[in-house]
Amino acid sequence: MAQSSALMASDRDRLLRDQVDYLREQSPFYAARLDAPVTSVEDLQHVEFLGKDELREGQRAEPPFGRHLCAPRERLVRMHVTSGTTGDPVAIGLTRADHDANSAIGGEAFRIAGVRPDDTIAHCLNYALYAGGIADHMALEASGATVVPVGVGQSRRLLDLIPALRITAIFGTLSFPAYLARRAAEAGLDPKSLGLRHIVTAGEPGAGLAAVRREIEGAWSVTVRDTFGMSDVWSTMGGECGEAEGVHLTCLNHAVVELVDPGNGETVPFEDEAEGELVWTHLQREASPLLRYRSGDLARVWAAPCACGRTTPRVRIDGRRDDMLRVRAVNVYPQAIGALLARHGELGRWRVVAERDPIEPPLVVEVEGPEAIDTAAIATELRGRLGAQFEVVRLDPGTLPVAEHKTPLVERR
Repeated sequence: MAQSSALMASDRDRLLRDQVDYLREQSPFYAARLDAPVTSVEDLQHVEFLGKDELREGQRAEPPFGRHLCAPRERLVRMHVTSGTTGDPVAIGLTRADHDANSAIGGEAFRIAGVRPDDTIAHCLNYALYAGGIADHMALEASGATVVPVGVGQSRRLLDLIPALRITAIFGTLSFPAYLARRAAEAGLDPKSLGLRHIVTAGEPGAGLAAVRREIEGAWSVTVRDTFGMSDVWSTMGGECGEAEGVHLTCLNHAVVELVDPGNGETVPFEDEAEGELVWTHLQREASPLLRYRSGDLARVWAAPCACGRTTPRVRIDGRRDDMLRVRAVNVYPQAIGALLARHGELGRWRVVAERDPIEPPLVVEVEGPEAIDTAAIATELRGRLGAQFEVVRLDPGTLPVAEHKTPLVERR
């Protein structure tokens, strides 16, 4: 398990004991799960996992927050819901202390990701319901920047506002700057002439892919850095430094992170280049705390100090456990396809076209690239590494659609 450079192990153990005592006192739901002593971070591996389906079941039984709510309703200052992309959304309550912690954790992440006090940054995520909206807006303010609340659906107007308001940075999904560049071209505008210096992305695995980063940086003549967060843990809790090898976690005074095998749930040592599913336990969380929560996020992690000088652990989100595709008798994760394609610097955006479940091979992968690419060789490489039969279809650069919000990597037909 990762340890924060800001806290000694004994301090983290103390915070965990305090959190566990709080859960036992405030929640029969958690008291029933804590049948063994938890006196240190290492003891967490003896606690059963918590899954989103259990949260949904508790929410149906005791709406709107479910059985794991630990603070009185009158102490809550805000409600968010998760995006619900893989099932019914889950409601999340925040006390004033939770809200302040969320802003501070996010503010530090945005500073690591290159947001400066002299920036005027356009916030271009949806403001409705989920924590990427107003919660991340307030985290951006905590970073010291001046925030312009743009949201989604105003792309054409934003092209006018960037020079008019002296906007220097944009915060949005990975897809958004590519979408906005295409809108600029339709309007006869050169994105490079609008005056942006920096773009911060969130919400889509892949901002570290060289092809996508090159496309955005080339279109806008900016630097690009990624961030990471989860609505039900902390809305933004990691920022990518200039070294571009994972996002530095900023939540380790307020959460314990574990790495487990996504198949059998066994603990995976948190060390450089290790891969697995992230599991979260809140520290100092009052309203909707989580205890050994399986996130479904598949990640690669680094524990050694970064070349930037920071010593905090880093993670790179490569995909979701529930994104798995069944190709006859073989399980394939889209992020594994993306990791292999990323080794070919001449390739650009890509997507999987999936029909039926299980999918009858070959699994079709559409990828942007020059005419000279050897699609058969890439298909053979995919099969050799992932075990399924593939068909690779080349598309001209700029062919695949990009959305204003999120662009899915899998098109299901």
